[in-house]
Amino acid sequence: MILRYLWLLPFLCILLHAVDLNRTVINGSVQDYEKILAQLKKEPGQSDEKSLQEALLYKLINLSRVKTPAPIPIKTPKNEEAYRNLAADYGTWLLQKAKIDQDIQSLQDKIAGVKDQMAQPTPDNNTSHLTLQLEQAFFTKGLRLSRQKEARIKEAIDTAPDAFVQALHHIHFDENRTRANLKEIEKQIHSLEHKIQKMEVEKERLSLLGRTDAARRIGLDIARLKDRKTQLLNQKLLELFIRFSEALQHKQTKRAFMIQKEMTNIVNQFYPPGVREKLRLLFRTMENAMLGRAATLKGATMAELRDTMELFWHEANAPIFHINKTPISALKLFSALSIFILGFVIGQFYKSGVKKLTEHSESITPSTQTLLANLGYYTIVVIAFFVTLKVLGINLTSIALVAGALSVGIGFGLQNIVSNFVSGLILMFERSIKIGDYVELDDNLRGHVSDIRMRSTTITTNDNIDVIVPNQDLIQNRVVNWTMNDRLRRFRIPFGVAYGTDVEKVEKVILEAVRTAGFTDIYESGRRRTRVIMTGMGDSSVDFDLFVWVKGREILYPRRTESRFLKLIYKTLNIHGIEIPFPQRDIHIRSVDTALPLSMSSPSDSTKPDDTKPDT
Repeated sequence: MILRYLWLLPFLCILLHAVDLNRTVINGSVQDYEKILAQLKKEPGQSDEKSLQEALLYKLINLSRVKTPAPIPIKTPKNEEAYRNLAADYGTWLLQKAKIDQDIQSLQDKIAGVKDQMAQPTPDNNTSHLTLQLEQAFFTKGLRLSRQKEARIKEAIDTAPDAFVQALHHIHFDENRTRANLKEIEKQIHSLEHKIQKMEVEKERLSLLGRTDAARRIGLDIARLKDRKTQLLNQKLLELFIRFSEALQHKQTKRAFMIQKEMTNIVNQFYPPGVREKLRLLFRTMENAMLGRAATLKGATMAELRDTMELFWHEANAPIFHINKTPISALKLFSALSIFILGFVIGQFYKSGVKKLTEHSESITPSTQTLLANLGYYTIVVIAFFVTLKVLGINLTSIALVAGALSVGIGFGLQNIVSNFVSGLILMFERSIKIGDYVELDDNLRGHVSDIRMRSTTITTNDNIDVIVPNQDLIQNRVVNWTMNDRLRRFRIPFGVAYGTDVEKVEKVILEAVRTAGFTDIYESGRRRTRVIMTGMGDSSVDFDLFVWVKGREILYPRRTESRFLKLIYKTLNIHGIEIPFPQRDIHIRSVDTALPLSMSSPSDSTKPDDTKPDT
């Protein structure tokens, strides 16, 4: 039974050897790696694979000789110089930790990749198992060493804030020194920025001329200057931290938060996110210790609010598109639209305000009210339009170009709109047609003018139908204005009587009927009197016209007024026995070619059957 499984013994030996080799490679000492290296050198021949294995073993030997990093000693500074050194070291530790964190992540990814290759070898990968184990060991030892360094630096970073706080109770800061250092740093930064700007312009010129080598050399010089600028900003950050510490020492809350804001701006530009968080934690720890939690919370809240507002302001002012090389931001666009809409709203309030103020005024007519309302409204809208352009940053002098292009458009397709607009202005100023006037455009259209707008005029008929008439039609065509100067009109009422009637009697009875009818809207003066005039002798009647002057609102209803007087004439003629004729026709038959049958019978006989009637 045992002999049956003896063939598996070689494979088990190989597997146990591989496991032991893996454990030896990963957890080996300097002596273990030297033994493997000695065995490797005894093997005959040389290849890239063997050279790689030897290089990995040498690196493993060197890594194995590296001792565990010692803790970083943190002492409370006794003077300003020691305080500066600790602050500089703190910044260095933060950057080192950020770099080590990146290395740790990279090593973890590499170890995962090697393990995948070992677990699932591919045909195109000829790397030996020993090489993969050596790579895994090299990355693992590097990861351990990086984690040890990271732990020591983290201890120092966590301990430093307490040392800063303790030092603030007894250290004296030289404010003049800090101020002078900041002034010198600002001067150098400004000089560097000026040089960088000039060199970038020169680099662009050389690139356009095709002198790539010279442009590349200037690019390298620019990179060196930018590195120097970064160093100066780090020095500035250190000097600001000294001022920040001094402000905390003297309980100057507002000044401390202002300096903190300036430091935060520098940190946000040049430091990774992890460093920013640690610096914010340091500032908050020092503020809590020196100012108290309440003041720190209040200051932090205000600082966050200011940061949020500044971020919002920055994003709102960022250009989203350009108009004729003028950047248009979201804030500009929102402000412009708000102003334009506000102009319309103010214009509407102005119109309604004018109507309310003049509604019960006897000295201001409805037409004057409309003129004042519309002119003010258009003025406000135009002012809002120009203010909108100014807010957008569009140069108003460029409107001349737009006007030129607009004139071309007017010549082709907008001439009717402009003509109606100008006609509307003419109607408002000329006042030949006003709000409330009763006008007649043709035989089928007449009514009150209810509104005069920019493009059209609304005429409301007596049937309460609103008719929109383009303004230019009222300027170019003939318009009858019944109430332009007054509400007085002469009506012409035609009627006829039969031949043989005494015409003098007709005139007398009609005039008497009009005088005694009791109509209060009849107007008479020296020149304007009610008259009855004979106008002709028609086919069936003698024709007359009643001319009567009517005043007031009744002239606006001509059919109703004419009907009233026609009824009066009809009743008067009937009362006086005067015949009202109707058309009569006499038929004359000259000749007929066939005989006409004549039947003499009474109406009663027509109902009896007539047997003698020929068939039809």
